[in-house]
Amino acid sequence: MAAAFPLQALLEHSRHRMEVAERLLRALKRKEDLAQQRLQELHGFKSEYQARLSGDRAVVMDIILLRDFYVFLSKLDNAIAHQNGEVTNAQTHWKVAHDNWLALRQKVKAFETLADRHVKQEIQKQEKREQRLTDETALRKHANRDEGSY
Repeated sequence: MAAAFPLQALLEHSRHRMEVAERLLRALKRKEDLAQQRLQELHGFKSEYQARLSGDRAVVMDIILLRDFYVFLSKLDNAIAHQNGEVTNAQTHWKVAHDNWLALRQKVKAFETLADRHVKQEIQKQEKREQRLTDETALRKHANRDEGSY
């Protein structure tokens, strides 16, 4: 009978931790993508308002409306700066989680390698046992045949 892999519990625990890390990694990637999308939307809004400002209407705008336009563009710049920070923050969190996931994956692979070696060793032991039994059986048959011929 083959012996159980002695580190099976650690292998399963490591796999579980890696799966949890994968789920976190996917969630952080979605968060990063969403932050990036928001940043692109803000850039799009700013481009639209700048286009309106540089269009023909800017010539006939009264000073209060023009000032409000510039105030709004300034607020968009602040929002873009803040969103850049959010994107950077999301990327940093993803990178940390990715590094953690890589370390966990490496640990799982190491345990899997040990498990594979264990299985191969057990197979070799079993094959040796079977070969020994076959040899002993053949030797007995040969010995019984020799005894019968005298």
